[in-house]
Amino acid sequence: MNQSFDERGSATSEFILIALPLFIPALLFFVSISQVSRAEMEASMLAREALKAFVSGDNDAEAHLRTRLLLSQYSELTASERKTRSSQNSLSERYSISCSTYPCIQPGTQVELTLFSLIDVESEISGIEQTPGNAWGVNGNQIEKRRVAIASARGYVDKWS
Repeated sequence: MNQSFDERGSATSEFILIALPLFIPALLFFVSISQVSRAEMEASMLAREALKAFVSGDNDAEAHLRTRLLLSQYSELTASERKTRSSQNSLSERYSISCSTYPCIQPGTQVELTLFSLIDVESEISGIEQTPGNAWGVNGNQIEKRRVAIASARGYVDKWS
């Protein structure tokens, strides 16, 4: 009744059959979270730069023009880096301005800029197949294709301008 079974290699096969299917979704999750986090930090930096461009304008119209120019140049730069069409990213950054006085561009005015930036999650996650609709699927689970990062910056128009 003593039977000797050779158990060499069983740990490897158990790892492949049990642990690996658990690690792949976790890896996709962590890649997605890190990409969204990076994009949110980028949006925060962009909001601060857009605020600087806005408050350095001579009047409200020029301030909005400078802000839109900065955001469009940023969209073109990121589109060329990711090798996507700029028409897809032309609406990827929107902003709103609130000022303590009107017109906004006058010495001492407090200005708050809120930036709404689309995060394209699908371009960062490879190895998943597209399912019909607006989501990507991994074994029936849905992953969002786009998220919105909201960043806000507050500053003052220079009193010495």
